Amino acid sequence: MTDNNKAVEAEIEQVEDIETLQQVLAEEKEKAEKYLANWQRSQADFANYKQRTEQEKGEIIEFANRVLLCSLLPIIDDLERAFASVPAELNESHWTEGIRLIYNKLKATLESQGLTEIEAEGKPFDPRFHEAVMEQEGEEGMVLRETQKGYKFKERVIRPSLVIVGRGKEKGRTKQSSQKEK
Repeated sequence: MTDNNKAVEAEIEQVEDIETLQQVLAEEKEKAEKYLANWQRSQADFANYKQRTEQEKGEIIEFANRVLLCSLLPIIDDLERAFASVPAELNESHWTEGIRLIYNKLKATLESQGLTEIEAEGKPFDPRFHEAVMEQEGEEGMVLRETQKGYKFKERVIRPSLVIVGRGKEKGRTKQSSQKEK
């Protein structure tokens, strides 16, 4: 029986060792799962960080391009005014044509980067794209004339068109105002 007792004791120790090992194994599995979850979270955070920095980089580049374009718009305005005031005898000269070619090349380059003119004349007044500088007799709510071109850069207004807006017929206005005075 002593051999039997020894065998039973050995078997009990073996069962206890197995239970201890299973407990240690469960703890290590739990640690491994935590490490894996932390690693996956860190990997997702890093991917989000990379995406966010790329987006911010794109926004910075687009902002810098808008600033550059805004600083070039007065030059385009000056060239257009210069072409409008060229005397007839110089209008067909090679020098004037050369300057026109440079102007056209500059506009084509800016348009290829996303710059577009805002259409104004003959269109309904839209405060998102137009800035009214004056009202005149004409079709009410319609842009009669553009005093300065407006531009969009990639569908975002960078300079609204300065326009003269129609306020309706003058006769109707004078009748209404004279009736109010009485």
